[in-house]
Amino acid sequence: MVVIKLQGGLGNQMFQYAIAAILAKKNKTKVIIDDSIFNIREKTLGYTPRDFELSIFKKSFNFAKNSDLLLFEKPSVLNKIKRKIQLNYPKISTEPPFGFLPNLNQVKAPVYLKGYFQSYLYFSGFEDFVMDLFQFPIDNLSKENLDLIPVLKNKNTVAIHIRRGDYITDAQTNQFHGTCSMDYYLKGIAAITSKIKNPMLVFFSDDSAWVKNNFEKVPFDKIFISHNKGANSWIDMYLMSICSHNIIANSSFSWWAAWLNRNKDKIIVAPKKWFEGVNIDSKLILLDGWITK
Repeated sequence: MVVIKLQGGLGNQMFQYAIAAILAKKNKTKVIIDDSIFNIREKTLGYTPRDFELSIFKKSFNFAKNSDLLLFEKPSVLNKIKRKIQLNYPKISTEPPFGFLPNLNQVKAPVYLKGYFQSYLYFSGFEDFVMDLFQFPIDNLSKENLDLIPVLKNKNTVAIHIRRGDYITDAQTNQFHGTCSMDYYLKGIAAITSKIKNPMLVFFSDDSAWVKNNFEKVPFDKIFISHNKGANSWIDMYLMSICSHNIIANSSFSWWAAWLNRNKDKIIVAPKKWFEGVNIDSKLILLDGWITK
């Protein structure tokens, strides 16, 4: 089995589940989800309570029991012997903070994965498999969202994601993540609209009032989408993914929308600096061909 310790919101969980599913496929075994962190419901500085959100993909998920975790955390005498004589044994693979495990795809199950695994490089050679993992269930969308689909698909639409929420309200989160500036978004808009005809800007945000107030005067056709809240927030990721082009925030949520965008001529603008509080190699996150501002 491949156990994955989930953490963070939907975009983070997708990164984590993707690498676990790839390893499970290679090892012909199943993914087991450790969802224990979602039991922590108290908001503290730097931590925002989250829920298990992968259920939107309508898959059958297996969740870890205590006995599953103890197999890794308290290895039996037999497994200690296996480790000592270099036989396969239940192991824990922990990704270093803001690092990358280049040989992770070669790890043999059973393995317990801990980390964010926020890099498309983990998907190398499995891109179609990951695309198929995350098929959005759009059969029961509201009329308001269904009416948007032909508009977003048939115009030169530019999805613009502006992440605020705890990036603004939580001082520690703000210090760590930072937020994308107005200058970044205006440069991104200029970069894309200089390359396409008759652009339509489609704004997505968890702070729609702020976005309307600050972007209302941008001189292009615009749509402000603000109705998908709470358990329906994932619909914004789907709608962003069917736009022609994307300007993303430093957010795994809009990263996935851009990556899942199947437009072969898509233009993606991404922030050059992904985290405010730490320097990382942006090549781990941002694909070749994406424009950075």
